[in-house]
This record gives sequence, structure tokens and C-alpha cells, in this order.
Amino acid sequence: MKNITSRLIALIISITFLGLLTSCAVPPPVPEDNYYQLPKATLKLQTKTLVNDLAIKRLVSDGLHGERALLFSKAGQELQLKQYHYHHWSDTPPRMLQEYLISALRQAKVANTVINYDPGQRTELTLSGKVRHFEQIGRGKKNEVLVELELQLHDKHHKIVHLKDYRVSQPAKSAKPHDLVSAYGQAMNKIMAEFITDWRKI
Repeated sequence: MKNITSRLIALIISITFLGLLTSCAVPPPVPEDNYYQLPKATLKLQTKTLVNDLAIKRLVSDGLHGERALLFSKAGQELQLKQYHYHHWSDTPPRMLQEYLISALRQAKVANTVINYDPGQRTELTLSGKVRHFEQIGRGKKNEVLVELELQLHDKHHKIVHLKDYRVSQPAKSAKPHDLVSAYGQAMNKIMAEFITDWRKI
């Protein structure tokens, strides 16, 4: 009877120890992916349309700026870009910015018609561009994002009527991705306001 009791106790201890080992072996949960979209533009309505119809091309980009991960550079290492893990744009920046430009310029009523570019359809003006910078440039005490776009207007004969680089460094409330995305929206508002002002002077 004593041997049976000892074996039973040993079995209980073994099962308990095995359970502890199994619980310790469970890996921590994988962080969840997060996706962000630019805030909607808040531009002033133009009192007079600047053109009858306008087509917006998808912007072009190089390397990392064509991918969906949010980008950042560390203080003192501005020439080195890194990607955030688990924090992504809802679409690639070139495509996302094309949709943003269409929405913003429709909102501002700069043209009677603002459409997605179609090579088979000729419009009075076409807007194209390039993403030069679209990243966070400060982390920690100073948090800000840098947006630089080359924007180009050309007519139906492919003649350039406006070409300029637009660059804005916008402070963010914090390094939290949501605050950074809000800062991107503020930077884009400033760029669009400046672009429309320049356009009105042509």
C-alpha cells in the first residue's frame, strides 16, 4: 500500500511538472499588424475653377517608398531608412497619394472634372509626380515627418506648364503611429495648399 501511495505521489508530481514545462513553452502571441490611411484633406473651396478637366497619374517612387511599411530614420542617422514592423499603410504610398490627390483636388473644386489617369483619354491637364521623401525623421523627444513630392502639370500636348518640388517637415504629437499619420495628413494639406496657390499664378 505504501509503494502504491509513493508511486501515485510521484505520478502527480511528474504530471504537474510536465504541465509547468508545457505552459512555459507556449510562445508569446505574435504582434498584430496595423494598417493606416491618410486623413482626408481639408482644403478651401476655390472660387473659380482653374481647368475644365484634370487627370491624376499614379506617383512614382524609388525603393522603400514604394512599399507599404511606415519608414523612419534615427536622429543622427538621417541617411539610413528603416521600416516599422507591424505598421503599414493601407496601400503603397504612390497609389495612396494618387487617390489622395484626386480626392483633395475634387474637394477644392480646382477643375470641373478630376479623374484617374487613363492613357486612352485626353484631358486638358495631367498631374504627375514623384515621391522623394515620405518618412519619419525624428524619434524620441522630437518627432516629425518629412514629405517631399515632385509635382508636375502638363497639357494635352505633353508640354510642362508647372514643375516644382514641395517639401514639408511636420511635427507630430508623439512617436505613436497614429500621431505620425496625423502629421502626414497635415503635411499633405500644406503641400496641396501651396500647389494650388502656385497653380493659380500660372
